[in-house]
Amino acid sequence: MTSYRKVAQTLLLVAGFGAFAAAPALAEPGCHHMGDRQGRYAKMQERHHQQLHAALKLSPEQEAGWTKLMESEQARPAFSEEQHAEWAKLKAPERAEKMLEMSKTRQAQMGEHVAVLKSFYASLTPEQQNTFEDFHASHHGKMHGKGRMKVPEQEKAASKP
Repeated sequence: MTSYRKVAQTLLLVAGFGAFAAAPALAEPGCHHMGDRQGRYAKMQERHHQQLHAALKLSPEQEAGWTKLMESEQARPAFSEEQHAEWAKLKAPERAEKMLEMSKTRQAQMGEHVAVLKSFYASLTPEQQNTFEDFHASHHGKMHGKGRMKVPEQEKAASKP
C-alpha cells in the first residue's frame, strides 16, 4: 500500500510541476486579446449610439449638436507594441510622470466633452431629455439577461403591438 501512495504522490507532484511549468506559456497570449475586447466595446457603444439617436428623433437643427457630441466622445487609442516597449524602458518615476500627463490630457478632453454634452442637452426638448436620461440610466449598471441593455420604458411601449 505504501508503494501505491508513493507512486500516486509522485504522479501528482509531476503533474503539478508540469502544469506549473506550462502555465506561463499558456498565459502569454500577448496583447491580442485586448484588441478583441476593445473591438467588442466599440461595437456595443456604436449600437448604443444608434439606438439613442433613433429614440431621440432629432430635428435637423439638433443634428449638428449630435455630431459634435459623438466627435467629443472618441475613445482613447490602444497602446501599440512600440509604446509598450518605450514604457518598459522608463524608470518608475518617469512612468508616473507620463501617467500624470496622460491623466491631465484625458481630464481636458473630458472637460471639452462635458461642455459639448451640456450644449447638446440644452438643445433637446423635455421629452428628448427624458429619453436621453432613460438611455443613460440603463447604460450605467442596469444590465440584464446576457449582457443586453435594458430598453427604456418609452421604447418598450412603442414596440408593443
